[in-house]
Amino acid sequence: LPKILEKYQTDSGQKIWDENHERLSAEIDLIKKENDNMQIELRHLKGEDLNSLQPKDLIPIEDALQNGYAKVREKQMEVWRHHKKNEKRLEDENKELGYLLHQQHLAMTGKFGDLELGYHQKEREMAP
Repeated sequence: LPKILEKYQTDSGQKIWDENHERLSAEIDLIKKENDNMQIELRHLKGEDLNSLQPKDLIPIEDALQNGYAKVREKQMEVWRHHKKNEKRLEDENKELGYLLHQQHLAMTGKFGDLELGYHQKEREMAP
């Protein structure tokens, strides 16, 4: 297509493409090439088409994988620490609630004990 347009431009003497269009066309070509390179790099990072790579080309991919693994491991440890902290907090809360329940139980049995003691004392006082 560019050749056809160029031939028309030279034959007719009319300028179809100006500098702005030329610059935009070059920029589009550059972006397409960059996109293609990124697609190839993405396939390599996914583990596809690795046979065509030289060992020196595999080093950055290996580094990226090691960095990714380290980040995943770090996140895993962070989640594990969070769960351990939460588990400790829940255990402490459970102990505290158990203690409060025990205290309430003692208070209630103590009151009933006082009532029973008072009842039996009145029985003795009333007895002839």
